[in-house]
Parts: sequence; C-alpha cells; structure tokens
Amino acid sequence: MARRRSESEVLSRNGWASRWRCQCGYDNNGRDQCLMCNGPAPAEILGDSERYLEDQPPPLYSPAVKTGTKANRTVLGFIAANVILQVIEVAYFLGADVPPATAIKTSLFIGLAFYAIAAFWVLARSASLRIRPSMGLENAAVGVAEGVIVGGVAAVLLVAVLRLVTGHPVLDPTTAFLASQGSLGALLLGFVVIVLAAPVVEELIFRGFMAESYRPHGRRLAIILSAAAFSLAHLSAAQLRYYLVMGVVLGMVYWRRGLVGSIATHAAFNGVLLAVAVAAAHGPAVEHRLVGATVDIPATYQVSSPFPGDDDLVAEGPLGAAIEVAHVAVPGSVPPAEELGRAFERGGMPLPDEIVPDPTSVMVFDLPSGRAVAVKAEIDGRDGRVVIVPGTDAIWVASYRTDGNVQSSLDFDDVLRSLVLPTGSSSPGGA
Repeated sequence: MARRRSESEVLSRNGWASRWRCQCGYDNNGRDQCLMCNGPAPAEILGDSERYLEDQPPPLYSPAVKTGTKANRTVLGFIAANVILQVIEVAYFLGADVPPATAIKTSLFIGLAFYAIAAFWVLARSASLRIRPSMGLENAAVGVAEGVIVGGVAAVLLVAVLRLVTGHPVLDPTTAFLASQGSLGALLLGFVVIVLAAPVVEELIFRGFMAESYRPHGRRLAIILSAAAFSLAHLSAAQLRYYLVMGVVLGMVYWRRGLVGSIATHAAFNGVLLAVAVAAAHGPAVEHRLVGATVDIPATYQVSSPFPGDDDLVAEGPLGAAIEVAHVAVPGSVPPAEELGRAFERGGMPLPDEIVPDPTSVMVFDLPSGRAVAVKAEIDGRDGRVVIVPGTDAIWVASYRTDGNVQSSLDFDDVLRSLVLPTGSSSPGGA
C-alpha cells in the first residue's frame, strides 16, 4: 500500500535520480531510504527505481550531474576568492613592510570575516540547488564522541611522527605565534578562528555542500572529489597529499556521522595542534651541545642539523626570527669585551657581508658566561643584534634577526643567558 503524500512527498521522477521529501522533512535524491531518519521512500519511487535499475544503466547526464557541476563551480569560486585575498594580503604586508606578528593578527581578523561571508554564500547556494547536508543530529552525541576521538588521535600521531623524524616539535607558524605571545586575547582569537570557525565553515563547504552534491554518484567519488578540493583550498603545494588524506578522513566521518561528526573531528584535530603549540611555547627550552659549549633554544624554534656554513647552531622561530651561534678560534690571548667594543666603534670588526653593524650602538655588559659586547645590526636586510662573548681560546658570536615580534627578542636574551662556554686551556677548534 502506497504511503500517503502527506508523509512522503514525491518532488520529481525521472526513473533514476528521483527526488522525494521524507515525512521528517529531509529531501532525498536517488535513495530508497531517508538519509536522515532511514524511513522508506514512497512506494511509487521504489517501484520506478527498481525497474529502471533492472532494465538499463543510469543516464550519462542527469539532474544529479548538473547539481554536482554547479557545486564544483561554487567551491572553485570560494577557493579563487581565497587565493585573491591571500595575494592582496601578502602584497600589502610586503609593500608596507608589516612585521610578521602584526600580519598574522591582521590575517586572523580578515580570515574570520571571510569565513562568515563564505558560510552565507554556500548556504544560499545550498538552498538554490536544494542540497541539504546530513547533519547527523539523530545520533549527535555518538557523532561528536567519534569525531573527537578520530581527530584527537590523528593529531597526536602526526605530532609524534614529526617529533621522531625531526628530533624537535614541528609547529604550525600561526599556532606557535599565538601560543608564544602570552596574550590571552591573541590566544582566544586563534581559538575562535582555528578551532571553531575553520572547522564549521570548511566542513559545511567541502562535506555538507560539495560531497553531498555527489551523493547520488556514490560515496567514493563524493569523498575523493571533496578531499581534493579541500587540499587545493589550503594553498600549500608541499602539503597537498597531507591535506588530501585529511580530507578523505573527514569525508569518511561525514558519511558515517554527518556534519556533527566531521566538524568535531576537524575541531579536535586543530585543537590538539593548538594545545601542543601552547605546551611547547611554555615548556622548557631544549639544550643543544656545540663544540665544547652548550646553549638552550626555545622548543618552538627549529634547529638546523647539520649546521650550515661556519655556524655552530642555526635556529629559526615560527615567524622567521633567526638565532645563530658560532665561534672563531683566536691564536694567543683572546681580547677582552671592552677592546672588542672599541673595534666595533672603529669599524674594524670583521663580520659576514650580510651583517651591517651600527657602530653607535655598542654596549658592553655582563652575561653568566662572562663580559660581552653587543651591537645593533642589519642582518639580511632586517633589524637584529650581534653579541660577542670572549672565551678562553675563542670568540663566540651570537646573532639575532628579528621577525617583528617582541617575544623573539626576549627569546634571544634567554639564549644568551643560557650560553655556557668551554673552560680550560684546550681550544675548541677552528670555525
């Protein structure tokens, strides 16, 4: 006996991708059960669909294909708008010589506004194309729990593998910057954008809109295409495969648990990465052994190994700040800091070509490792400092190139205070 149209309404019938509205209010396309409540399709659609499947293959071009094509154009438009916005931001930041720290804060505010516009845009397109995402509200608690477990475990595994491969924490520059600021406001802004806005809007676009538009063509195609678009949208050629894998995982969770599950997965993944950055920024510095000396480098810095050139250590901060330490063996007695300071003032201190010191800024001061001389300098075209510490048989040189962030300057001060030079009369060797 056919169901009453008041319960399940037939919207269109073409023998293949017939559309019908379930009594729960969810619009279905090409299914014999409601995606939302698992209720059966009207008997007349079930009869048409079964007879058509037995007699002939589906048409090559159908309303479902048109819907997927239009959804593709909408998503590509979103990606193109993001590219244009990023190009404008980079051009402005470079042209105005905006410090990286300021650039990241500004980008977060712009990104938040962009996400809001993108969400309204996609919701409007979903309504016009009659694409209704699977919300997964019928088992929301299970979906959220599964998403948190999948996203959290994936993030922990990623952090652990990168730690084993590189020997140090590998942090996203944005999360590392937010974590190292010591500012609750900056951290809250990052949390809103990275853990809340990004998961909600990106899952709505790539899973709830694009993947859903391909549902009549099967799970595999829908997940792969949406994952490819998700990877492309992150504008990182070096990490295309990484984002592709993440897109597939998120698509599989969406297929099982709807948007509730995929948003929870995405948010948990980003949240764990942010928590790791906070822990690294406030955790103990990592001791590094040089040629007879030791120095502590903040955990958020990436240390090059083996060290390039004549440096004993090269460390780069999450926003591009650079700290380098090197030593130069001196035959005979090592000049005291005061004499080295006078050499700076006369312009007679030999330094690499990329370092241009300011002779008027010479300052002699005390460090735990002994008397030292410091001078402001331009390093690779950016502001910085050079500090020279006379040792027993060598001169130790530490340089710092700023990223425009006050925290990185404080990090360099901590590095200087942690420097422990070799003792005794044995020379550490030539640089």
